[in-house]
Amino acid sequence: MANNMYRVGDYVYFETSSTSPYQIRRIEELNKTPNGNVEAKVMCFYRRRDISSNLIMLADKHQSALDEDESEGEGGDSGSTIVTPAGEVLNSGERHQLRHRELFLSRQIETLPATHIRGKCTVTLLNETELLLAYLNKEDTFFYSLVYDPQQKTLLADKGEIRVGSRFQADITNLLKEGESDGRNMEELESLVWTPYHGLTDRQIDQFLVMSRSVGTFARALDCSSSVKQPSLHMSAAAASRDVTLFHAMDTLHKHNYDISQALCSLIPATGPVLCRDEMEEWSASEANLFEEALEKYGKDFNDIRQDFLPWKTLKNIIEYYYMWKTTDRYVQQKRVKAVEAESKLKQVYIPNYNKPNPAALSNGKTSMVNGNGTDVSVSGKACESCHTTSSSQWYAWGPSHLQCRLCNSCWQYWKKFGGLKLPSRIGREEERLHSGSRSQRCNVGGCGREYKTRSQLIRHAAQAHGVALRAGSPRPIMKTRAAIMVHTSLPIRVMRRLCQDIIQPRKACRNPTWPINAANIRQESLQRMGGKSFEDFAYLVKRGTGRRRGRVSHVSIRLGQKDLACPAWMLPTDKLLLPKQPHIAFPKPPKGPDGSLIYTPVPNRELPVVNNTSPTLLKRRAYEEINGMDENCVEV
Repeated sequence: MANNMYRVGDYVYFETSSTSPYQIRRIEELNKTPNGNVEAKVMCFYRRRDISSNLIMLADKHQSALDEDESEGEGGDSGSTIVTPAGEVLNSGERHQLRHRELFLSRQIETLPATHIRGKCTVTLLNETELLLAYLNKEDTFFYSLVYDPQQKTLLADKGEIRVGSRFQADITNLLKEGESDGRNMEELESLVWTPYHGLTDRQIDQFLVMSRSVGTFARALDCSSSVKQPSLHMSAAAASRDVTLFHAMDTLHKHNYDISQALCSLIPATGPVLCRDEMEEWSASEANLFEEALEKYGKDFNDIRQDFLPWKTLKNIIEYYYMWKTTDRYVQQKRVKAVEAESKLKQVYIPNYNKPNPAALSNGKTSMVNGNGTDVSVSGKACESCHTTSSSQWYAWGPSHLQCRLCNSCWQYWKKFGGLKLPSRIGREEERLHSGSRSQRCNVGGCGREYKTRSQLIRHAAQAHGVALRAGSPRPIMKTRAAIMVHTSLPIRVMRRLCQDIIQPRKACRNPTWPINAANIRQESLQRMGGKSFEDFAYLVKRGTGRRRGRVSHVSIRLGQKDLACPAWMLPTDKLLLPKQPHIAFPKPPKGPDGSLIYTPVPNRELPVVNNTSPTLLKRRAYEEINGMDENCVEV
């Protein structure tokens, strides 16, 4: 009776197809439909066979204990073992079964009929302090450590990792002896923000805090945005009485050495009264609605809330707003509504055992129960594909239909629950690959025959082991080439940039590309500075080689005091007859003709020998006898 009673929060098996493994889900809600049926709102867990091969490689890298050696052949070596970081010794069979116990958490929610539940199971977060063999020794036990997103096809580490172990322990220093100093300067490590030794009474401090609240209320009355959010005096006074105003007042009093007169003057500077706001005032109504929607979807996962709903907010802003939001009436109302909805929903449901025959069960012609309660019988044909037994209480068809594979009753139950065979086999691997849609890459160089999960691994293996550079079968490049573009700025824009450098401040603008630039203001200022001239008159500011004509070098030298106008010999070009000549020219130029054209020696044409002048054209389809006859004639000639 207790095993058939399912409650919210239980991990259960769901059967969506009689010839497929069970799906593992967690019950989130139990609802009763108007027809009287019970539906379960469940959270999905995925197996290795349900994700792509690329994500399986990421899972293998994350969980080093479950790594599979790429160099192993089909079936592996049953005697090969590995040692986990915890000191466990696992053979290939245990590693094979541990992969069936690994799940991937997802945030996908779906609704399934409660009548499809086929039993309970246990799913826990992978604990580094617990041995992996403990999961094999427990029935219907699974573990997970990664989160899978079916929409984005990503695999990330769960943020709820339990940090237990020697790697996460603090290093405790030795106990100091009495009177011994650790040599640290406490003033550099800590900053004093408040001291009780200030000489003020509690009444004086309370009066100063009341004055700070009054200043905050008056500041909100002057602020336009605050007057819209808080139209009444009571709302402004309540906002001014929040902790952010009191903290600012006490900090101001401490900075002025607890001089109330100076602190009051700093609260009202020349620019106007100081306005202190917290996250409750900074957030708009639409941002608050987005936050509540994200909190309903992700819970207190503030990283996902910021990434998907509020990317313009910092993580500090979101967390601070959350704890302030919990003190509002809005949070209390939502909590009451959820409590009322929880009372109207079902707490548990009773699902009887499923006793209908499975379509995959084979009829052996003898008296045997479908559920395995009869005597062990043998079926003519192949043995069990997993354990290779020849007798079982019930046999089931499994795998591709053309192979006619069978599983015994115990192996069938194992396959339904864990999605794989107990012992590794070639057909079992092929079945998982076909289900996941992945395609293995086989090395065909020199009859190697090794298989790899991705094309990149196969190319790396061929280059290292065989010295062969593999290329893709398609002549198109692997990466899509990007179109080459050029951003050409017009002359007026370039001139305005130079004329208004003090306004644009290009160095600061490059470091802050998101800052807006008032183009209309810059254009108007440029026209005033140009004084009626055209942009072409200022082209020398931006164009190379078209600057101001500063005269010839000789004229400049005369103005600098050079009296001798004769050009020195070293500035004149050397005559061609005085240039050094090469003793030997490797590739001389051909001679020139009377008309000045180059005379090239013609290369004689070498005619190929005619094989058969009477042979038909190569484009014509010829018979086998014609081709042989032509070859014989060639040999005779």
